[in-house]
Order: sequence, then C-alpha cells, then structure tokens
Amino acid sequence: MTDLNNQLYTKLKAGDKSAFQDLFEKYYTSLFFYACKFVDDELARDLVHDIFMIFWQNRENINITSSLSAYLFRMVRNRCLQEIERQKVRDDFNQESIQSLKLDELAYYNDGLKSIIELELEQKLKEAMDKMPDGCRKVFVMSRFDGLKNREIAEQLEISVKAVEKQMTKALKILKLELKDYLPLLMYLYFNG
Repeated sequence: MTDLNNQLYTKLKAGDKSAFQDLFEKYYTSLFFYACKFVDDELARDLVHDIFMIFWQNRENINITSSLSAYLFRMVRNRCLQEIERQKVRDDFNQESIQSLKLDELAYYNDGLKSIIELELEQKLKEAMDKMPDGCRKVFVMSRFDGLKNREIAEQLEISVKAVEKQMTKALKILKLELKDYLPLLMYLYFNG
C-alpha cells in the first residue's frame, strides 16, 4: 500500500469520518463504472453505496494486505456477482412458478374441455407450422398427425427415406425454435399419460 493510502487506511480504522469522505470521493466513480460492467446503472449505484457502508461499518475488522483500491474493487465485484446469482435464482423461480401455474390450469381443465393454455399452444403450433416450407410441413403432418412411418411417407410422396428424414429434421428445428417457451407444456400435454 502506498504511504498516502496507508495513512487513509489508518485514519479509516480509527473512525475518521473525513477520511471516509475522502475515500468515497476518490473511489466512488471508478467503482460505479466498474459495477456497471456487471449490473444496470441503478443497481450499480446502490451496490457501490452498500459497499461503502459495509466498509465503514466493518472498518475495525478489515485487514487489507494488498491495496485499498484492489480491496474495494474486489468487494464490488463479489457483491455484483452475488446479486447476479440472486437475480438468476429469482428468475428461475419465477419461470418455474409460471410453468406450474400453467400446468395447474391444465389440470383444472382436464375434463375434456380445452384450456386457454391448450388453445394458445395449438395456435402457436399452427403459427410455427406456417413457417415451415410446404414439403417440410407436409412430411411433418404425415408423420406426427397421420402417424405414418418415414418409409410410408417416402412412398406416398415418391421421395427417398433420406429426404423424409431431412425434412423432419428441418421441421423439428423450426418447432424447437418457435416453441421454445412452450416445451414443458408440450411434454405435459402429449407425453404425460
């Protein structure tokens, strides 16, 4: 640590509020911009303020062996990473809750009536199929809705089995892309009992 930072650190540990103000003014802006690399501006501002408060509240117990600035930047990075992880957990929980609600709605309408979700899913499937080239859509319908095997489709369309497989692969890629948000519901509706 430089002599100047060493003096500042010594004053901070002793509870010198003007030293804390100097520390804040010296590092706030650079710590803020560093935090913005991880999180949005508003959250970065809050996190940096939190870091300074934590630093002040724990100043007597903090033991810095490298540099004061490196210590502060490390605190900001760690706090940002914690926040990112917390947001990810919250987002995962919210997504699971939404899926759970949709599945609950499906179970509620399980008496032969089509639920709002099923109707929405059918609409999304139709829209995805509309994005398929004609030959691709025809092969997909024959396979998935008419229940024909690849050999039977090839015979009816007078194309090779390889061509059928290629068209099915293309169709499934389109569906996977277009229905990515609906895959858990598709699994529940069409592959659950």
